[in-house]
Amino acid sequence: MFLITGSLAAQNIFIIEGDTLQLQREVKGPLSLYWNLEGTTYRYFVQKNKTLRELTNANGEYRNTLEKLTADADIKTDEVKFLLYSLKHFTNQYNALVQEDYTYNTSTPNIQHRLGLFTGLSNNKYTTNPDNVMAPVLGVEFEFFDPNLAPRHVAFLQLRHSFKRDQYRYSSTQLSVNYRFKVLYFSGFDLHIDTELATLLYSEDRVNIIDEAGEVIAVEDDRGFSFTAPFSFGVGTDIRVTDVSYITLSYNDIVSLVLDGNGNFPLDFTVGYKFSL
Repeated sequence: MFLITGSLAAQNIFIIEGDTLQLQREVKGPLSLYWNLEGTTYRYFVQKNKTLRELTNANGEYRNTLEKLTADADIKTDEVKFLLYSLKHFTNQYNALVQEDYTYNTSTPNIQHRLGLFTGLSNNKYTTNPDNVMAPVLGVEFEFFDPNLAPRHVAFLQLRHSFKRDQYRYSSTQLSVNYRFKVLYFSGFDLHIDTELATLLYSEDRVNIIDEAGEVIAVEDDRGFSFTAPFSFGVGTDIRVTDVSYITLSYNDIVSLVLDGNGNFPLDFTVGYKFSL
């Protein structure tokens, strides 16, 4: 279906079948490429001879559309993916074939960022915690991802502090590098698996010194830095509350491929709020 449009000034605002859309122009040439982001859903449009057409992914229909629009050049659509980087590459290739002085359009930065705050309780499974005390935790998280090229994949940095309790004198502050894979990915929420890849940890603890008879003869403070690659896993969900903000729920440190647990069942739950920058 052809979409005959009107453009308002140079703002890339188009009136398409009665709907007004603000489109981002990615490629300008004989075949121009535009896109629009609605929530987490991308819509793509191509323009040729002042006619704008939307590309749709139903049964690979966008490939047929591109094949018809580029029939005047020797170019294949078989390997074109319904992703911005692939559509951009194809459009640039076509334009270079039909216009000798065509200059490839530079990439539009598409990395997005989110900042999150969270709090919760943890029994710090990978520490000495004989009474299985739940300690409060507080943290901040900074994530970055490409919602078009790799919408299911997220890298993030996390700064997290675990507070001491009267009956549990362990406390720690850790900075970690993490990876998140979205197993289920919808416009309103996602379900993901988190992997903690590397951690710089500063911890403080009060350690009992016990003699051969099992009596406590001294108490020492143990503190210092350590670096580990725990490869620990957790699960979580992001629930969208506005177009730019989310409520987060996480169950962390369920299992580690490297660290040994203290025998307690892992209990590490956090709730938070994050927003797009």
